[in-house]
Formats: sequence, structure tokens, C-alpha cells
Amino acid sequence: MIIRPLSEHTVNLIAAGEVIERPAAVVKELVENALDAGAGRIEINLDNGGIDHIQVIDNGCGIEAADLPLAVSRHCTSKLFEDDLVNIKTLGFRGEALPSIGAAARLKIISRVKSAESAWQISVEGGKIINPSPAAGQMGTQVVVEDLFYALPARRKFLKTARVEYNRCEMIIQRLAISHPDVSFTLIKDGKTVLNLPIQSQKDRILAVFSDIHDEELIMLNFDRGDLKLSGFISAPSVNRATTNGQIMVVNDRPVADPVMQMAIRVGYRQVLEKGRYPVAVLFLQLPLDQVDVNVHPAKTELRFADEAAVRALIIGSIQKSLAIGAGVANVNPESLHVFPTTQYHPIKASIQYPAYQQRMGINNKEFIQEEDACAGDSFELEAGLSFKDVGDTLSRFPGKKYQKTTATLPLGYAVAQIFKTYIVAVTEHEEFVIVDQHAAHERLTHEALRQQYLEAGIQTQPLLIPEAIEFSAVHYCCLMGFKDSLADLGIEIESFGEKTILVRALPQLLGSISAQSLLIDLAEELQDKEQMSVNDIESVHTQLDAILARMACHNSVRAGRSLNEEEMNALLRQMEATPRAGTCSHGRPTWLKWSKKDMEKLFHRS
Repeated sequence: MIIRPLSEHTVNLIAAGEVIERPAAVVKELVENALDAGAGRIEINLDNGGIDHIQVIDNGCGIEAADLPLAVSRHCTSKLFEDDLVNIKTLGFRGEALPSIGAAARLKIISRVKSAESAWQISVEGGKIINPSPAAGQMGTQVVVEDLFYALPARRKFLKTARVEYNRCEMIIQRLAISHPDVSFTLIKDGKTVLNLPIQSQKDRILAVFSDIHDEELIMLNFDRGDLKLSGFISAPSVNRATTNGQIMVVNDRPVADPVMQMAIRVGYRQVLEKGRYPVAVLFLQLPLDQVDVNVHPAKTELRFADEAAVRALIIGSIQKSLAIGAGVANVNPESLHVFPTTQYHPIKASIQYPAYQQRMGINNKEFIQEEDACAGDSFELEAGLSFKDVGDTLSRFPGKKYQKTTATLPLGYAVAQIFKTYIVAVTEHEEFVIVDQHAAHERLTHEALRQQYLEAGIQTQPLLIPEAIEFSAVHYCCLMGFKDSLADLGIEIESFGEKTILVRALPQLLGSISAQSLLIDLAEELQDKEQMSVNDIESVHTQLDAILARMACHNSVRAGRSLNEEEMNALLRQMEATPRAGTCSHGRPTWLKWSKKDMEKLFHRS
């Protein structure tokens, strides 16, 4: 078999298939070129999902007429200085996008620089370049791409529907728009404007793109470690999605899809978000150019960090520190949780209880029930004449107890009622209406107390009075014995007691009287899934123990259906405000919701 060189046309088609995979890739390359040209305004027009027509118009610096032939030639660029592939400051630099587009579609570029009397245009069809000629056009550049992949019919037939291709284009545009809030973006779909973003602040741009996210649901990040600087916004844990589409990562102003950062976000939320759900997060990472390599893939969405561990640690630490806030700080808008019925609601019977002040309930947590500190200031009295009608023995009112106004802000307000013996109703001084799930809230409080004991004092071993012999499957037996030393560091002392039997001599004291068999089976299942993990890697064991603490907290918490008196409800609210991660239970569900007076008026269609 004879080896022969491929023709330039074939080489261009092969390269085009790698760089230009679908309409979204074309949009990405053209918008990045506009941003590199210093554009302050970018307009994108798409027809039939970008398959038939893509037009990108910008007001950037433009291209000189003499440079137009080079612009559509492979590996020609104005963005690399002295062939430096380390200090890359632009989004594009490879010189592959325009010639790849021209090889696979019909490409036209109309551009005008500030000093030119008129614009010039150049066309490329299926790799064939048509010489430049004068044209009408404003300052900046207009790029038109038509009949994508007409020169590659095999690739064109593998494109998805126009709707799917448009959605991917829109996602790319949103990510670029968020990474550059100082540039205005307009997106026109089949002649209709669907996105119009003026120059905005970073937060306003995020809220404009994620229209289903509310201002009060975002938590700001601003941390640095050495040369690494991390900023952006993350959502409250209760605001989450089924996919990672709500996560946008920007490194040195470049939107990327980086597995290191994605993993760090997941670990940062691990303690407050249920498995299979993903938060909304927009992270901006700035670091020296020589500490990141963007020349990994022609699409330029992948990169390599010189110190992945430092990046991962910064993101995880920043997220966990930002989420370690008490309840009432980052609100969860009920509309984000779709809690309102879509059909008309017909109440059957009222079930609101205002427990008498004299009622008390024994709760197995000494710190849970405590007297509120009396602070200096004017007092105010709860209104005795609450306008609720008597509905039999399901309703009783608070007596006129006097509270002391505090100088500190109370985000969750004061309790005024208990509904269904499950939810606490509170009102704040700012005319806000709060509902708290008492079981979910106390579950988180108990969980955090257990975790704090674990972190401060370490694992204290509790020897069993009578060592327990437990028989396991062969797989579980081998797995547990393989991690024997690591388990001992966590307070679990085991030894072999036969072919498939393990003798348990001690367990962590903080787990109390939990079943040794259940604990070890759970650990064996977790460790079995980590076959490639070193026996000295106890991260998985720590994670599993934290999950066990969560289940323990669930069983030891205030249950739904139990009456709480006024003092107990307010004590719970105050402890929620002071406890980290109290906005969600151990399973990631919200512990509280808040409506403003305006929200309530909107529900009742009041002006």
C-alpha cells in the first residue's frame, strides 16, 4: 500500500470536522472573534437553529482589506505575539475557525476599520476563496455563514433538529454573555428577538440569563489564595437542578467546561445537597497565564491547571465557607420550588394551631430549649385579636405574651403559629412571612452538632461490653479487612474471627447504640464502589460516616406531628439563624421559605 499526502482540500475538510462540530461551535468561534476585536455590542441572528443561516455583527476594530485573505487561511492569526503559546490573553489564537467554516459552508465576511472609507468583503464557498471587493458596511465586522456542512453531506445529516441545535447555540451565547457583562448581546431567532442584554453588572447579567433565579437566592463569592482569585455567585442549596447546565465556569474571562472545577463544586455542596441534584453556580477564576494551558483542544473549552489541587481547594473551601451561614440569610423564593398549585385549590378544613404558652415538650437536646436573652429596647406585644375563626379543637390562640425587641437582626422573625403540628409560621419586622419545617430544621441542627463534635474532639472510641461477631459476604469481608487500619483511625476496631466473620470490638462513641452490622454493611458497600481507592484513603469513609450522622440526626430530631409551644418554636428559629447550613436539611431539602408582603399581595392579585 502506497502512502501519499492528502490534498489541501481534504485536509481542510478533515480539520473543519474537528473544529466545527455543529452550529453552536460556529457561533462560539464567531462571537469569540468579536470579543477579541474589542466589540462593545454583538448581535447574533440564527435561522433554522443555525443550520441554514448564522450572522454575527459586532462593532469591534474590524479587519484591514489586505488581511482578509489571511483571515480565511489556515493558521493565520493576529492574536499570538512572537509565537508565545503560554501568555495567551485572547479567546482565539489557533487561526483555524474561519478557514474551517469556509471549508464546510458558505462564508462571507464584511469588515471595516475606523480609518477606511468603506468596508471590504471576502467570500469562501466549500474552501474556494473569492477575492476581496468593496462593500457597504459600518465599522466593525459582519460574518454570515449559510448552508452549514453543505460541503460535508455526511456530517450534515447527523445534525439534530433545529430546536436542539438552537438550544445549544443559546447556551453558548449565554455563557459568553455572562463572562463578558461589559458587552451588550442581542440574539435573534428566525427574525424574532429572544435575548437582549445591555451592558450590566456581573450579578444583573447572571439574573438576566437565569431568569428563573431570584436575587435573594444568590450567595456572593470573593476569595483568593496566593495568585488565585475566585469570585462569582452560587445558589442557595434548595435552588438546584437535575443537570449541571446551571453551572458556568470562567477562567481568565474564558468560559470552560473543566472537570476539576465541576468536581470541586459538587464536593463543596456535598453536605447540603441531595445526590443527583446540582446547584446553580457561576464562578470566575483569575490566575497567572503561565499557570494554565488552554491549548489542549481545538474547541478551547478544555484546559489544564499547573496546580489542580490548589484550584480544587480554593473552590471547595470558598463554597463551603459561603454556605456555612445560618438560616434566613440566603432566601429561597417559593416560586423556584414550584410550590404553588397549578389548578384551583379548594380547602377542606382549616388546621392551624396556636399552642398555649404553658404547654411544654421534652426534647432530647439540652441546648435546644433555652431562655431567650432579654435585650435592652422597647417591647412590643403580639396582637391578641388575630382574625382567625374558631374551628373546633383544632385552633387555640397564644395569650398576649410580651417579647423584647432585640438590637440584632432576626431574619426568621418571631413564631406566631404552628400549622399541622409540622410547620412553624413566623413574621419578621420587615413584613415578611416565614414558614419553617420543624423536623427538617431540627434534623440539620442535630446533624451539625454531631459533626462539630466529630471535628473538634476527633473520634472517641466506645469499646463494646461484649464484642459482636458478624458474618458478612466474602466480598464485604475482604473489603472491610482491607481497610482495617483506616477504620481503626475512625474509631471502628475490627478483627478477623473466621473465614467470613468479623469481630467488632469498638465503635465511635458519638454514634451511640447504632447497629454495628448496619454500620459495617453501609461502609462495605461504599468502599466496594471505590475499588481503585487506596486503603489509606479514608475520604470515602468520612463521607459515609457523615451520611450515617445524617440518618442518626433524622431519627433523633423533632418529628412532624409534635406540638411545640411558643418558646420552643422561637428557640428553634434563633438556633437556625446561628447554625451553619441550616437552610437545608441533611438531605438537601429546604428548611424554610419566606414571602414578602409584595409576594403575598401578588398571590391575591392585589395592586
